[in-house]
Amino acid sequence: MKSINFLKLLIIPITFLVLIGCEKDKVTDPFSMKTETSAKLLWYLEDEGDIINTIPLPTLEAWEVHDNLGSNLVIDLRSSSTFIEGHINGAINIQHDSLFKYIKMHYSRLKDVVLVSASGQSAAYYASLLRLAGFPRVYYLNFGMASWNTMFSSLWIDRLALERDTTILFTHIDYPKREYTSLPQINTIPSNVSMKDFVESRIESMLKEGFDEEYHFSSANSAMRFSDWNSKQAQLYTICIGSQIFYSSNSDTTITYHLQGAVLYHVPGPADFRSTSYLQTLPSNSSIAMYSETGQESAFYTAYLRLLGYDVKSILFGMNNIDYYMLLRADELIPSAFSENSIMNYPYATGP
Repeated sequence: MKSINFLKLLIIPITFLVLIGCEKDKVTDPFSMKTETSAKLLWYLEDEGDIINTIPLPTLEAWEVHDNLGSNLVIDLRSSSTFIEGHINGAINIQHDSLFKYIKMHYSRLKDVVLVSASGQSAAYYASLLRLAGFPRVYYLNFGMASWNTMFSSLWIDRLALERDTTILFTHIDYPKREYTSLPQINTIPSNVSMKDFVESRIESMLKEGFDEEYHFSSANSAMRFSDWNSKQAQLYTICIGSQIFYSSNSDTTITYHLQGAVLYHVPGPADFRSTSYLQTLPSNSSIAMYSETGQESAFYTAYLRLLGYDVKSILFGMNNIDYYMLLRADELIPSAFSENSIMNYPYATGP
């Protein structure tokens, strides 16, 4: 049955490309005229390099940023008051609602751009959007300012879940993906607006809307706390993104496990968010919660899916906040567990 559905998904986009200009009653299911804009947007992004499904996460370690301070532009996205208290030497302070305008104006003169936030999660979200907008030399600092100096590390340390009742929340059951469905509905593109301008407009709006990585707030548009997920999980389609070892459907091992109801999606390869893969197994009419090892990965992919119209929220701090010790049970996952080894204790500047 799965192989039939996969072939169906391969055929649907090709068929729709042929029929997209035809009358409403000839549009091939599961597409409709209401989702025509979504289909055009999806194929445009894939034709422009399909970066979400092909590139590794554009993350840089603190030592990489430190060793290239003279050549790369570091943009600190935190509030001006927090920036004044301490920041990377040479960094400039730009708020997320001005980020797109600044990058578009100065990008041609820049080498690499490194986005820095408090935890790395909002920076990953914005890096995703800027790359989708056509700025491939944008990166984000892994673990954010918390990895730069212990002065800024409390945000991460306070979020490490050291005690969790794994018998209630976790399982080794391999949950299947849903059946294929239609793409989300997006407002029609005006006839005088190009797809490039339409994409830029959506991305600029999403950047202005922002990504709230502060854990003490309740669910925002693009992020949610694990406690919020726990209270609403029955109403959510939960996605686990990452490797098989992170998800682990082997009931014979106690090394790794996943949240009850969570479905595994591989990114960037085998590219499960591609039109010819499993993108359309995501529900277009209900909310989606996505989690990863650190929350930075899920923030990065949340940006892409929200751009396509899906109602997705990234679970803040990922497995570090869900069950920290799980990351320590597999050698491949240990680098994703924030610890003292993650903090480089580089010097920082103060003032404006």
